[in-house]
Amino acid sequence: MYSSAAVKDHFTLPAGHYLLSHSVGCAPRGLQSALEKDWFGPWQRSGGEAWPEWLAVLARFREVIATLLGGEAACVCPQVNVSSGLVKLLHGLAPDTRRRRIVLCEEDFPSLGFVAAAARRAGLEPDFIPRGPEPQRIDGWARRLDASCRVAIITHAFSNRSARLPVREITALCRERGVVSVVDVAQTAGAIPIDVTQWSADFVLGSCIKFLCGGPGAGFLWASREAIAASRPLDVGWFSHADPGEFDIRRFRFADDALRFLGGTPSIVPFAAAAFSVAVLLRIGIGRIHEHNQALIGYLLDSLPAADIASEPDAGRRGNTLLLRVADADRALARLRAAGVFADQREGCLRVSPHIYNDRADIDALLAAVRLAHA
Repeated sequence: MYSSAAVKDHFTLPAGHYLLSHSVGCAPRGLQSALEKDWFGPWQRSGGEAWPEWLAVLARFREVIATLLGGEAACVCPQVNVSSGLVKLLHGLAPDTRRRRIVLCEEDFPSLGFVAAAARRAGLEPDFIPRGPEPQRIDGWARRLDASCRVAIITHAFSNRSARLPVREITALCRERGVVSVVDVAQTAGAIPIDVTQWSADFVLGSCIKFLCGGPGAGFLWASREAIAASRPLDVGWFSHADPGEFDIRRFRFADDALRFLGGTPSIVPFAAAAFSVAVLLRIGIGRIHEHNQALIGYLLDSLPAADIASEPDAGRRGNTLLLRVADADRALARLRAAGVFADQREGCLRVSPHIYNDRADIDALLAAVRLAHA
């Protein structure tokens, strides 16, 4: 486990013990100044001529996300959030009357299911893998990824049970069987190393609000070169155009790269914030963050009875979050808040996530509050 005393100085933390990075990561120091420089500064100096500097911010965001994922910047497109990115890619697929099923999991974040249900309008039908051990086994996916399946939505690690799925094996099977694969890394990006060159994914979706500490509004879509060439998104605008400055209303040509998924005039502020934050985490090292996160989780697991753990405990199969069983979640959460411990609850359990800015003192405070709640 790394000593995080010096690392803590890189972040603005609330008073107490912050274990809510699965919800919102803490802002790195200097973020406010970066926004002044990259967003407000060009606007104040140049007004309507600020766009070259603002577009440089988007380019920088694409570059840091590409570094995070181990891919190319040309394959990255800024998005408002994961849901919006999923809508764009699903409705950009070529129709296939033989393949109409979207395979996903009941334990996925609900937004994914909402988008899959809305895709019925495009002739697609959601098919849910039930809660339990099946999503973590490749044979569970193999039974469903047949000739009637169009898309598989694969969550890298569930936000509640924190079970990690075998993404490499699932995406390889999708590629072998002609199924479009979409991986959701919103819960893991920034805390678990990701290398898209080791996956056979067509698309990867994520968000910067959680462990990437980038705030809301900065999502991202990565697409393979083949997926980009095959996609025709419906949500288009002048920034989806091969030449946004052409201004011929009768002539639209898709951008050659992932920007075909961008649409109309983009926001700048969220991506300026996220580009700064992700760069900070990259300098710290995602591998280092992962080791630290897992060491603190291991320390917590060693300090509690196995019966108190409701999430995946195995180091090789778990994500970066823990669920703790308590008799009364509302009462326990109130005790934690009174002790200055930031957590939340899901499914009648306490949910906690350590980050690089946490240390054993934070876990000890959590354990003391949990034991008090049990008393």
